Amino acid sequence: MEKERIQLIFDRYMDIFIHGAKSVSTQMSSHLMEDLSLEQFLLLRLLYAKGPIRASEIAEQLLVHKSAITVRVEKLVKKGLIERQRDENDRRNVYLRLTENGRSLYESLEKNINQFVEAIVSDIPEKEMEVFLNVYEKIADYIENYREGKE
Repeated sequence: MEKERIQLIFDRYMDIFIHGAKSVSTQMSSHLMEDLSLEQFLLLRLLYAKGPIRASEIAEQLLVHKSAITVRVEKLVKKGLIERQRDENDRRNVYLRLTENGRSLYESLEKNINQFVEAIVSDIPEKEMEVFLNVYEKIADYIENYREGKE
């Protein structure tokens, strides 16, 4: 593929990605996630899916620095949504887990978000959604492999 065509594709992708991500984030934050940021919601989502997990593992999963997780965790602890739990076998390890309030809130938010997403994609044919997701996964894989090859 020629350079000009590649640049046009990249520019179009970036415009769509940035606008789409910002629009979805804004809609979710202002209408669906009450007083949580998208980053806090993603942390709750990870804890809901993975169960008790260490902060360093969360940082790795969310591709952020450990210090960013520390700030988010502290805010969620203060809200009573997550709690710290020391490993009885190795007291140096501290695991994070959802409280009952955190679990309830996440389940409620997930239901609202699923309804939101359903309303957005309901008019898009299923085959088109599959093609979109497959291409998006390929792009993510290429990016991950490119990054790994550069390290």
